[in-house]
Amino acid sequence: MKRKILFSTATEVNQGQGYFPQDIRRLYNIPDNLTGSGQAIGILEFSNGYSENDARQFWGLHGIEVSKLTFVSVDGTRNDGGTSPDDEEASLDLQWAGAIAPQAQLIVYEANAGETFATFSEAVVATLRYVLNDTTYQPSVLSISYGDAEASFDQDSLVQISELIAELDQKGVTVCISSGDQGAYGMHDTRGVPERHADAPASAPNAVAVGGTHLNPDGSESAWTYYGPQNGGATGGGFSAVFQKPSYQATLAASGRGIPDVSLNADPATGYQIVFQGQPAIVGGTSVSCPVFAGVVALLNERRAQLGKPPIRQLSSLLYTHAKNLPYRDITVGNNSFNGVTGYQAVPGWDACTGFGSIDATAFIEQLAAVDSPAPAPQPQPQSPPPAGGGPIVLPKPRSKYAVVRVLATIQRVEADEDLHGVHHHRLLLRDVHVLAIRGADPSIVKSYAFVAIRYGDDEGLKGPIPGLQAGHSIELQGEYIPQNDAYPSVGNPGDPVIHFVHHPVGFVVYDGQTYD
Repeated sequence: MKRKILFSTATEVNQGQGYFPQDIRRLYNIPDNLTGSGQAIGILEFSNGYSENDARQFWGLHGIEVSKLTFVSVDGTRNDGGTSPDDEEASLDLQWAGAIAPQAQLIVYEANAGETFATFSEAVVATLRYVLNDTTYQPSVLSISYGDAEASFDQDSLVQISELIAELDQKGVTVCISSGDQGAYGMHDTRGVPERHADAPASAPNAVAVGGTHLNPDGSESAWTYYGPQNGGATGGGFSAVFQKPSYQATLAASGRGIPDVSLNADPATGYQIVFQGQPAIVGGTSVSCPVFAGVVALLNERRAQLGKPPIRQLSSLLYTHAKNLPYRDITVGNNSFNGVTGYQAVPGWDACTGFGSIDATAFIEQLAAVDSPAPAPQPQPQSPPPAGGGPIVLPKPRSKYAVVRVLATIQRVEADEDLHGVHHHRLLLRDVHVLAIRGADPSIVKSYAFVAIRYGDDEGLKGPIPGLQAGHSIELQGEYIPQNDAYPSVGNPGDPVIHFVHHPVGFVVYDGQTYD
């Protein structure tokens, strides 16, 4: 769940002290004339407190004046004052967000992570919902340095988190999330299955996933790649098995959402200085690159406010649709292999190792400050089937108490069409029903047989009939599943379970290579 903080015992930077704020500002050309004034940065923490004295000692060492710091408990969890060894997380998040945008209001939202992935997911959902409804501080950017491989989470929880991130994004709150520190392997537990995993919740399509690089003092960069105990990790990256490839990544040769989007210094071997429990320390990981990038977004929103524009929206999409004009520093050296899992190579252009690379912050801000913020997106529509060859399936919310299910089945019998007052229905009995995806219930509830009535010919159904429906042919359907005990016998249905709303609004039909919705 939480990141394992990566400390460095030796670094090649500043005689072993790690990068200072002035170094990062210079190497990434962060503008001095922007401070984050008028903006608020939300820093999400889960069972990690911080010491304000440590933060102010760090800022004081580097001549940084941060005056606006607020602690908000989402669920009654108290700030323990940075006394736990695990509190390095909140310390580095806070100290480096303030170092980049010192005049922004810094709000630490705290919730109890619990001891399981399920309780952590609940804490993330509760915190995102709290921020969504926060009319007091109204942050324009969030920094989240927590997560793990998608396989560690319940899919419904990830979908719920993603939906909240999308709502925040439409409200003008950019959500930045670390892409992980275990390379393409993606799991904190190195005893897991040695295969590639994308990190969640960074894989949410509306989040900005921030990866990691190795930043040399001369400004050159390579992918943060595991070489030995000194750097202890590698930049997280890969392709989602939960979320389909968003439209803004249409040119990528994969079916799932690819991460990261951008990257900044994260290698502990070229680490960042912080102060923890009164003493300087050197840390690395995407836990630091994420709040640094969130600070840059706060500066961007400050610049947009100066131009009379609202906070940026849909930044994850804009990073791709404006890629030709944005001042990316492409990373073409390194990979993110880790724990015996072969990673992705850094190549020219976007890659699942460092994304588009790092940025020239001044030019990045000026380019996006002039962009008209996209209009709020319409409400999500029913998910279309993935391209041929398969891909991640994300189901829409049920419209009633019943689960949404997507199945592949064989047509057992085609009943006569029902025509009642101009409303038409194909009526089919199905067998060999195989569950492809389900939301809102366990797959075990789905029987091997079902009845379906497919409406067509009016505003609530398909535009017209599906030609050539025949017994013995395969058909794919998505709709709400009504169990046998809740289904009522109707025309053509002897009392089988029912899959309904396959025509509207949550479903579709795929038959003979054609999609009908």
